[in-house]
Amino acid sequence: MIALVLAMLVCVVLGGLVVAFVAVEARRDGREVLTPEGEELLASARRRQEALVERGEQVARRTVHAVRK
Repeated sequence: MIALVLAMLVCVVLGGLVVAFVAVEARRDGREVLTPEGEELLASARRRQEALVERGEQVARRTVHAVRK
């Protein structure tokens, strides 16, 4: 079982290295790695992340305020 898990991890790592290598080479050649739709999806995820971080900070501030009472 451990051998199977290790083999799967090795495959995932090797796949990630191949994708990273292709992406770096594409960037060096001046090509975009993602399609315009992919870029928009990534930008949308970043906007949602920023909103969630801000919301989390607000909740943390309220929690700290409530605990200190």
